[in-house]
Amino acid sequence: MRRARYRDLRKTHLEHVFTAVALNLIRLDAWWSGHPLDRTRVSHLARLDLSLAA
Repeated sequence: MRRARYRDLRKTHLEHVFTAVALNLIRLDAWWSGHPLDRTRVSHLARLDLSLAA
């Protein structure tokens, strides 16, 4: 998260905690189902180059 939705420190902290919990649940689901999350990032330009080459 780059920007918090709230200005109050407590609400911002709570938002970060909920975000971390959600990300951990997504990771656990991927681990339990046997489908690992993608660890590589492809830039938009590289993706465009790959689509034009095919």
